[in-house]
Amino acid sequence: VQATDLHPADINGKADPYIAIKLGKTDIKDKENYISKQLNPVFGKSFDIEATFPMESMLTVAVYDWDLVGTDDLIGETKIDLENRYYSKHRATCGVSQTYSIHGYNIWRDPMKPSQILSKLCKEGKVDGPHFGPGGRVKVANRVFTGPTEIEDENGQKKQTDEHLALTVLRHWEDIPRAGCKLVPEHVETRPLLNPDKPGIEQGRLEMWVDMFPMDMPAPGPAIDISPRKPKKYELRVIVWNTDEVILEDDDYFTGEKSSDIFVRGWLKGQQEDKQDTDVHYHSLTGEGNFNWRYIFPFDYLMAEEKIVISKKESMFSWDETEYKIPARLTLQVWDADHFSADDFLGK
Repeated sequence: VQATDLHPADINGKADPYIAIKLGKTDIKDKENYISKQLNPVFGKSFDIEATFPMESMLTVAVYDWDLVGTDDLIGETKIDLENRYYSKHRATCGVSQTYSIHGYNIWRDPMKPSQILSKLCKEGKVDGPHFGPGGRVKVANRVFTGPTEIEDENGQKKQTDEHLALTVLRHWEDIPRAGCKLVPEHVETRPLLNPDKPGIEQGRLEMWVDMFPMDMPAPGPAIDISPRKPKKYELRVIVWNTDEVILEDDDYFTGEKSSDIFVRGWLKGQQEDKQDTDVHYHSLTGEGNFNWRYIFPFDYLMAEEKIVISKKESMFSWDETEYKIPARLTLQVWDADHFSADDFLGK
């Protein structure tokens, strides 16, 4: 999903991280999709790998720093014993979801439905059940569980199902006598990244999860789309009508009257180089300025994070653009225009 607090690998205090995965003879390096100058990169990547136990059981997920010249540097890696997970009684192959859905972003991921998983666990643990009864009740061993019995399809039609009841039992499987134990819930792991050259020192953290499905079972559905959100293009239009009670900065050479040559400057935060000015209202004696001027600021906005997304090079020597996420803030300033000296700032 993403990495956090990566150890800087470049002299500028940043890194250009990308993901590398190794399992048996499979070696994947996603260096084409490195993320420029980020210590908290959002990868949003999914990888499918076929493996055979016990020959291919140790999964290594590493984060490398991309370099234009020379070899890429290892920032850190984490290792997962897949065989140990696969044969665990806590069923760590695919986490048990909080809810059962047959459509939408939270669709059930396991090829086995909750009722099939429950029947399998009862059979393996020699537990009586499950016995589904009327009124949203199910009996397993000497325990009775209740839950909803209806589910909505993509068209909004409701139909009867036992899957919610079965899922309720799975989420409380540790309460079943003798055979019960805590089943691994659906969750995102946060794993430390370590570097063999710097033993015992954490090089950052990686948020990820692993699903495992036997090849002799029905194929699971498509992987969840966790690709980073794409910002939408917007256009901000600002109309400046007039100003009032502006400070009078200049003194008339002949009469000594106070006046100001007023103009308004505006920009979006992070885009100061794209600032825009109104025309100048010359010789205002009362602090009033009339403009009827319109600014137009195009920007990319990420609604979920309420941030503006800007991609630009850090310097003229940068190889690629760096992405910044900054709060959406509009700055408006009032200035006094001067012909021969620097303009005077009056307020904002």
